[in-house]
Amino acid sequence: MQKSIPIITIEQLNSCDKNILMKLDIRRLEDHVKTLSSADFPHRHDFFNLIYIKQGSGTHDIDFKRFIVEPKQMFFMNDGQVHEWYLSADTVGYTLFFKKEFYEVIEKGLSLQALPFFNNSHNDAPMVVFSEEDSQRIENLFEEIITEFKANLPHRDTLIKSLLKMILIHSIRVYEPLYKDDSTELNVSKIRSFELLIEKHFKEYKSVKDFADKLNITPNYLNAICTKTVGRTAGELIRDRIVLEAKRLLLHSSISVCEMAYHLGYDDCSYFIRVFKKEVGSTPEQFRLINRP
Repeated sequence: MQKSIPIITIEQLNSCDKNILMKLDIRRLEDHVKTLSSADFPHRHDFFNLIYIKQGSGTHDIDFKRFIVEPKQMFFMNDGQVHEWYLSADTVGYTLFFKKEFYEVIEKGLSLQALPFFNNSHNDAPMVVFSEEDSQRIENLFEEIITEFKANLPHRDTLIKSLLKMILIHSIRVYEPLYKDDSTELNVSKIRSFELLIEKHFKEYKSVKDFADKLNITPNYLNAICTKTVGRTAGELIRDRIVLEAKRLLLHSSISVCEMAYHLGYDDCSYFIRVFKKEVGSTPEQFRLINRP
């Protein structure tokens, strides 16, 4: 694949000796922005990323969704998303990078997969906005992490992991899900499991039945809970993820449409083009021509 979306690694970002492999890095956002150039955007990461805005304005594009940057806001990026930002010169905050293997917790509800703001899901926003009181707590935790990171004392990673966990707990407490108000806990749990399966198998499986079988439920039941909980059918959620990946490749790589179709699990290029046009309203080539700089 030529001219693919650049992937920035955590080793490229940290300032230690290049022969030392690190699973974590943190820096003040205003310092980090100074080290970047327009050539660095848009890009993917091979790590998870928290971006906290203490002050400033601008826009932040994450997987073709634009968010307005505002103070006391936190963005959550997983290790596959494509993003690009335009920040005002007075932007101040923190950015923390960590590898998936750095963050390991016993509590299933706090695993990276279980935290909705790290999802690629159409139903979850990758950001939260904190109150004045909560934002002060979050800022204090970031300052503690910076202090620990620089000090490099024994058990540094263990303590930083605990502080990161506290940040994520405070974040999930104020996170506002996009599910409908009358959604039951059971339905939400099933949708979460479905979304995780989509993320893992969207290149392999295309039918609702494939995923329903994995969940040990019927396709009709899966469709019913999707429609009731998020207002979209199971098939639409599957296609949402496929189209998202196609858009990433169309705008940020030079791969041909048919190569892309095979990469996404379609043996028939023409069929893939029809699926894309039905979902987006234009052919893949038209989408690339209209939206690519």
